[in-house]
Amino acid sequence: MLKDEPVGRIRSMGEFFALANAMEQDAAARYVETARQLRAQSETALAEVFEGLAETERGHVREIGQWAEHEASRVGSALPWPIPDTFDATPDEMAGTKLLTPYQALASAVRHEQRSFAFWTYVAAHADAGEVKDAAERMALEELEHVSLLRRERRKAFHAGRLGGQPAGEGAVTLSALATIERRLAELMESGGDASAAREAAAKLEALHAEKPVQFSASAVPAERMSDAGALAEYLAEAYLRLAESTQDGAVLSAAQELAAAAIYRLGMLKSETRP
Repeated sequence: MLKDEPVGRIRSMGEFFALANAMEQDAAARYVETARQLRAQSETALAEVFEGLAETERGHVREIGQWAEHEASRVGSALPWPIPDTFDATPDEMAGTKLLTPYQALASAVRHEQRSFAFWTYVAAHADAGEVKDAAERMALEELEHVSLLRRERRKAFHAGRLGGQPAGEGAVTLSALATIERRLAELMESGGDASAAREAAAKLEALHAEKPVQFSASAVPAERMSDAGALAEYLAEAYLRLAESTQDGAVLSAAQELAAAAIYRLGMLKSETRP
């Protein structure tokens, strides 16, 4: 999922706050510029979507500032290295396409947040300082919450575009069905930590299904994709996020969030392995 791995390690909380602040500021600036160009083209509805995204990112900037203040730290400007590219396209490219819809704009924002989650997960995994590791893990969880919120808005946009109704090809999915897909993914991976993690996820899903046989709405995996590890990994990441959005059960929500975090990280690692 990451376009490029971080070029170094964050060595202090000052560097952490500087980088986190710069990434959120960059996102806000990109959305503001995209909205400006769309308004110049009289694309008012799309401009409003990006203005809303910009305000959301500005809220994240304020949260980071408050966090730094609480930690008796100061958000500095000295970055340890340039911020990562977590966007699909530049503002010019986004505003320049004639095929952009509110759904596609929000889908792009979802992918940005997923890449940000993968980035902070990577930082946490390679941090030397315990406080940096803890801060990066907290940032990753917050990005995961942003993913969930944006996916909810994306779904609203999808339904609005279709004038309501359930997306074609969707049906009831059970936790046991997800366990079957995890086991299939483990078979495709054959061995190693990822295969073991998939089997553990399957066992967790089966145990939860026995206790709480919940169902939620999602599409099925096309039969021709059941031998594609990347497709299954992506499906599971989306399914866990959707489960987290739809459930009202605290235990199911906690499990779905944990599985989603692991699935998004796994998806990012799979994509980095296949990148030329």
